Amino acid sequence: MRVNVAEFLANREAVRNLVFSETFEPPTDDVLLPNPVAGTFVLSGMGDTVRLRGHARTVAEVVCGSCLTRFALPLEIAVDEEFYRARQAAEAGREELGSADFVTPLEPGDVLNVTEVVRQHLLIALPIAPRCREDCRGLCPRCGADRNTGTCQCEDRTIDRGVTSGDIHPEAARSGSRRGLSGTPDAPVTFDPRLEPLRQVSDTSRTPAARETGRRKRASGE
Repeated sequence: MRVNVAEFLANREAVRNLVFSETFEPPTDDVLLPNPVAGTFVLSGMGDTVRLRGHARTVAEVVCGSCLTRFALPLEIAVDEEFYRARQAAEAGREELGSADFVTPLEPGDVLNVTEVVRQHLLIALPIAPRCREDCRGLCPRCGADRNTGTCQCEDRTIDRGVTSGDIHPEAARSGSRRGLSGTPDAPVTFDPRLEPLRQVSDTSRTPAARETGRRKRASGE
């Protein structure tokens, strides 16, 4: 819907009611707009500007950002903007902003594109991450089951730190206690001379007889 508003710029008392009803193309694949956006608006002259105000409603189909279910989302937009006739670019060098800098310019020929104004407000009204309901439980991160429709076996097997029993192979569970630092079963423990100072420090907390016994075993290679 495009409206020539030249008469509103010339007459401060000019007023017109607009009945709006149009369909829009979906902005993304996750958003469907099968219903028209319908509402009423009022155009009024403000002297140098034209004011457009009113409300419009529609029902969009969006995808829940938590459980990925498509659902109907009612939307309502409120429009209250002023538009002015495009001025020459001679004022572009001004350093200070005036009230006119916060008013949207009209299209050439004093035309107001109401459809574009409604489209922009509709995009702003769409939530970034819509939710089908406030208590949506989302999907199980392990099997992808919808937690809103019931529980899955993953929830029953959950243990500390997010590790589940299914993540641990039975053979790994049996052999895990027998693995050494090298990651192989029954890894032999060898004597490292560099660890001798540490052993001597630990020996200070033992009795003299125990320390003597330890030195004899190391000397004999036991």
